[in-house]
Amino acid sequence: MPSQQVKPASTESFSSAGYQPKTLSYQARMAPIPDRFRGKVVLITGAARGIGKAIAFRLAQEGADVCIVDKDAPSAEMAAETIRKSGVRCVALDADVSNRGKVEAAVDAAIRELGAIDILVNNAGMIVFGSLMECRPEDWKQMIDVDLSGAYHFTQIVGRRMIERGKGGRMLHMGSTASLYPAPQQAAYSVAKAGLLMLSRIAALELAEYDITSNLLCPHGAITNINRELLSDAALMKALEDKVPAHRLAKVEEIAAAAAFLVSDEAAYITGTELVHDGGVSISSLWWRQ
Repeated sequence: MPSQQVKPASTESFSSAGYQPKTLSYQARMAPIPDRFRGKVVLITGAARGIGKAIAFRLAQEGADVCIVDKDAPSAEMAAETIRKSGVRCVALDADVSNRGKVEAAVDAAIRELGAIDILVNNAGMIVFGSLMECRPEDWKQMIDVDLSGAYHFTQIVGRRMIERGKGGRMLHMGSTASLYPAPQQAAYSVAKAGLLMLSRIAALELAEYDITSNLLCPHGAITNINRELLSDAALMKALEDKVPAHRLAKVEEIAAAAAFLVSDEAAYITGTELVHDGGVSISSLWWRQ
């Protein structure tokens, strides 16, 4: 679903429908580790909002200098301005991840401005809902171009820079439970995210000798700008929460905490794997209920 301006979901809108989502009432207890990423530079795609922005903020809290790459330049700059106030360096770059030339220019600019790229987070993505039989060729192409080819461009270009530098690195690709299981009405998205799983594994295999790790983080869902209006429907939210053994969706801060671990030195021996972040959905028979 393309990004759009939406009204924030509120507890009042659910209250009027007689349902109080646990997702909204749950308070995530996050404790950033000071200076864990001091001296490191992270490039995060699609970090102007949502999960990418939460990851950028988390790593900045832990001392990383940050490069935000997003085609929404005004929102990216606003996020970068907030991050700079925490005392670390942050640059915002305008780039379409599906455009190879723009990706190369963004990587060069990030290195020029911040000196290097130690950590890459391939987060940029989109979703077009629909079954395989309904999916239009243009929607299929756009999904693959953004969600899969965009990650390929950054992985290859940044990977080459990391190899040349000779100081190792970390790569994290934002997958989904749809990377592992087919999701109803998300045919193209599921295929793109499944491709991202294999991209991550191949990168891990090929880059291990250079001390570069590559892993996939697979969230099930969180409330972000891209779905906030959709999830303000009480019946839909209840149906989603009922399918999750934890009875709620994730907070973006929780996803960011998992991402921070996977790109940290603590995870230096973890590569080519997938961290499933889904509240128990993928091990539950509830997954298969429509």
